[in-house]
This record gives sequence, structure tokens and C-alpha cells, in this order.
Amino acid sequence: MKKNTTKVLKAANKYLVMQCIQTYEPVTTEEITLRTSLSRPTVLETVKEFLEAGYIVKNGFSESTGGRPAELICINEDSAYAVGIDFEFPKVRMSFANMKKEIIASREMKFHIDSEADLVLTRLLDEIASLIAEAGKPREKIVGIGLGISGTIHKREGKSLHIKRIRGWDYINMKEILEEKFQVPVYMKNDVHLLALIEKEKYLPADTEDFVYIGIRSGIGSAIFYHNRPLDGNNGNAGYIGHTILDVNGPECVCGNRGCLDAFSGELAMNRFYRTQTGQEDLEEYYTLYDFIEKAKAGDADSALILQRAAFYLGIALSNLLKTLEVETVIVGGCGNLEGSVYWETLKKTVRDSLVHDMEMNPDIRPGRLCREEYALGACCYVFEHLFAKPKLSLAVT
Repeated sequence: MKKNTTKVLKAANKYLVMQCIQTYEPVTTEEITLRTSLSRPTVLETVKEFLEAGYIVKNGFSESTGGRPAELICINEDSAYAVGIDFEFPKVRMSFANMKKEIIASREMKFHIDSEADLVLTRLLDEIASLIAEAGKPREKIVGIGLGISGTIHKREGKSLHIKRIRGWDYINMKEILEEKFQVPVYMKNDVHLLALIEKEKYLPADTEDFVYIGIRSGIGSAIFYHNRPLDGNNGNAGYIGHTILDVNGPECVCGNRGCLDAFSGELAMNRFYRTQTGQEDLEEYYTLYDFIEKAKAGDADSALILQRAAFYLGIALSNLLKTLEVETVIVGGCGNLEGSVYWETLKKTVRDSLVHDMEMNPDIRPGRLCREEYALGACCYVFEHLFAKPKLSLAVT
């Protein structure tokens, strides 16, 4: 195992100091020293480097405790920018955010469900260029593009292996395509993993270290945080709950198997069931879970039936996941009107009824708080994480 070099240790110190400033700003150098356990000279040297690079600024003074008040340090919001993409076909959302993770510009587009891969890619590139132009910030300050993508990915190679919902989408190297077009680094991750990342950062208590995040989208995805760290898996596909098989004789899934969770509970499946249930086989309207809940509240019995069915199967899959992981906090995101709906009550009841009671599990199931405009913000945050990437220290005893 390689030894830690001075370069690696310096990178680790920079990572710690930046994480501390981002988390606790406005903050003094004394506070940084206390929270990071680094020496004061190391903190002062690192802060000086960040000031010279423009990533941080001094902004006012702390309250005096008798001596000279200490200067407060904050992130310089205009020092760097990132583009974030939440690629949830047939919908795609984009955000342009500053270093403080504030959204400057955003947009949402919707593709026809039968769109070909080439058409989707062409429009995606055009919309990214348009978003950057709309934001009106210096191109040299854009430090990367974050891409949250559904389907099977190979995160290390930047390939989107399969998105079964898009015709012709196989082994597309999104990283290479975007980097060639925009000349900035591209960082790719599972879309629901990025939703969980921004949900945790913005809305979960700091002491929430172990939880499962369920993303209800065209399909169903999940992310698992354990000891405050996301579980990515070998290639970035951990939490692929949508293709958990619940009934080997069930409806055919887009993946080719039968009885997957997606084939019962994803929005695409719910739309298919709705068309069959109502006899509207030619209906082109695409309803989200939010839409179905609103229709059920307005008295649409077909929507209520479909919601109960989708929530029941999700509850079965979720209870299996909880029994495997023994994690008790669950965040269900991707829809803003869950509470009080027939979907929400069915989901919670199914999970409770399906758990092994002698495990003494009492899961805390909460609705996510992200709004639609924030869905792509997780991809922006993922870019900023790489700006000061956590170095891999050698912890071996020699």
C-alpha cells in the first residue's frame, strides 16, 4: 500500500477546511481549527490559498468576547459554477448553480415517450448550451457538469449502458460526449443517488446517518446511506430496487423480466394500467404520481385504485429492503403531495404489515421535501464535491 505523501496530506487538509467552511459558514479560523483538529498554521495557510484563489471571502467580524473580533469567512458564491442535469426520461430538468449551491437558472423539458436516442441527445446538448447562455456567467468559471441518470450506468467509465425506455439507448458514453462539447469535466451518478444527496444536505438533520431514500419516478429507484456515506456499489448502480422481482408471473417489465417493481409501481406502469382500466388505450397524456393523487382526491376512482396497487407493491419491496438492511429511516421523494393520500396510507400500512415483528422495527417513513426545481441541484453539488475531492489516505499500520 502506498504511503501518504506531503501532497496527499495537503489535499486532505484542503478538503477538510473547505468542508468545514461550506458546512458552518460564516466561520472564523479559530472555529475551523477546532472543528477540523488541524494545527492553526495549517488552517491559516489553507485559508490564505483559498482567499488567493477566490473561493472564499472575508465578510464581517464575529462578536467580540473582550479582545479583537475575529474575521468571518464565507464561500464566494461567484467563484465557481456548475451545471446539473436530472435525466429522468421522459422528463429532464436542469439547473445552473453557484458555489453556494444557489440556483441561478433552471429549465424542464419533456420528451415524447417514443423519442429515439439520437433525438434525445441532440436536444439535450442544445438545451445545456441554452441554459449556460441564459445564466450569463463566465465560461471559465464553470467547473463541471453533473449528470444524474436513470437506467444502468458505468460510473467510472462515464457510460450510460441501458435506458430501456429510450429506443436505441445502449452503451452511450455521456461523459465523453458532454466533455467534448462543453470542454469541462463531467461527473455521472445514478439520478436517485443525487436526489438523496441534496435531500440530505438541505433537509435532513445532521445526525441522520443511516437512511434509505426512495425516488418515485418513471421507474422506482433507491439510495442507501450507511454511517453517513452513500452506498454506490461496484459501478454506481446500488439501490436498483425498481428491478426487484416481486412476481415471476407478473407483467412484463421494460428490462425484459416479469414482475419487477417498476412494472407495478413506476409512473410508466401506472399510466399503462390507467389506460387499460379506463379503456383509453390511445391516451397520449402522461400522468405523474402527483397527477394521479390529485385526480384521486377529486373523486377519480380509477386513479385511487391504481395508487393503491402501486403503493402496495412498493411497500412489499421496501419492507424487504428494510429487513435486509435493518435501517429505520425512510425518505420517499419524487412527489410533493404524498401525505394524506390513499397512496401514502397504503404504502405505510403495507410496510408495517410486511415486517417481521420480532425484529422490533418501527420504520420512520417520511415524505421528501425537495421541490421539482431542486431535483437537478444534487448534480450541481456532485460537481462541487469533485472540486475539492476527498483524497484516499493510506491508513495501514507499518
